Parts: sequence; C-alpha cells; structure tokens
Amino acid sequence: MESITTIVKGTTANLVHVCCGKVVYQIETPDHLYQLEIDSNHQEWETTYLTPSFKSITLMRWIRKGMESNDGTFIKLR
Repeated sequence: MESITTIVKGTTANLVHVCCGKVVYQIETPDHLYQLEIDSNHQEWETTYLTPSFKSITLMRWIRKGMESNDGTFIKLR
C-alpha cells in the first residue's frame, strides 16, 4: 500500500455505491485502486453532504483511520 500522502495528492474519491448506510468511494492512483467505506449513520456524518466525488484529501481523516485500524474500511483493490 502506498503512503497516505501519495494516495490523497491530486486524486479524486468517486462514489461507487451506497448500501445499508455504507458509502463506498474508490480512489485511483497511478499504481493502485483503493476502496474507502464510510458509515453514513455515524454521528459525524449526520450533517455532511455526500457528493458523487470529493478531492481525496477531503476524506484523508477516514482514509488514515481505515489504514490504521486495518478493519476493512480502506482496502487496496489492485
């Protein structure tokens, strides 16, 4: 897995799908494709607008959280 700096620098997180309150974004770097899953039922997201795409750096907090916890919320697809 690349460093978080490489993953968020100049990339876009694109919405793939929403299911059971889970919002899934994909982030593509020149070398890899990553998937980020966010629980939209979490209190932090009650007042957040979800858009079809975000600059990846905007979601850096959740990317870092997923990388550190290794709980499957941020994974490398290829």
